Formats: sequence, structure tokens, C-alpha cells
Amino acid sequence: MAIVRNIQNNNLYRYLGGNKYRNIMTGVEGEIDEVVASRIFKINLELTDLCENFPNIEIMINKLKLKSDKNGTDN
Repeated sequence: MAIVRNIQNNNLYRYLGGNKYRNIMTGVEGEIDEVVASRIFKINLELTDLCENFPNIEIMINKLKLKSDKNGTDN
């Protein structure tokens, strides 16, 4: 599943399917309306690939409370 960046606060989320997302930094999961999600989330393909190959990166993001660099590459 994809890693997305919230363009309003640069928090990273894992898309879990349907309308469900998990904030990687806090671990909180919830449903977000599809229209809202399409406005506030941008898929980060590079981070998605990195997290698929190295799952411990999500643990690091959580433990260190990291946010995305808004100048990173989103699609």
C-alpha cells in the first residue's frame, strides 16, 4: 500500500485500502472521505518503495516523530 503526505501538515500516512489511513508518526488509524483524501494527500512513490523494501523505516518515522520534507518528490 502507498505512503502519502498530508500537504497541510507534512505528516506521512500509510494508505490501508478503502478510505482507511494510518498516521505513521502517531499510529492513529481512521477513515477519510475519498474527496477530502484526494485534496490533502499526495502519493510519495519513492518513500512507498523504500518502506516496502525496508519496513523498519516506518518504525523509525514513528519513534523519531518525523515529518516529510515538503520539498520532497510527491506525485
